Amino acid sequence: MISSPFTVKWAVEPGSHCADTRPVGPPTPAAEQHARQDVRTRLLLRFPDAPPAVVDIAVAEAFAYFADARVRHYVPVLSLKRASGLLSDRLGARGAASGGP
Repeated sequence: MISSPFTVKWAVEPGSHCADTRPVGPPTPAAEQHARQDVRTRLLLRFPDAPPAVVDIAVAEAFAYFADARVRHYVPVLSLKRASGLLSDRLGARGAASGGP
């Protein structure tokens, strides 16, 4: 049996464990353009055999899909995932049509 009581402070004080990275407002057009370029760069690295024009089309389609999203903070991550899927489908279909692996 525990003879002395103890207390645990479960609440975390603001700023005590890490910086608050939540968005305080919608991203600026420059930030969205930077995010679009970052998505393009990541996809070019992930799909080195893909023509840059095909990657550009996939990025444009992915960002257009989320154009009406109310929460803009997550659009780059969601667009990266969507464009990656589009490229996988397109390049996989192209490889299958050409007899590739």
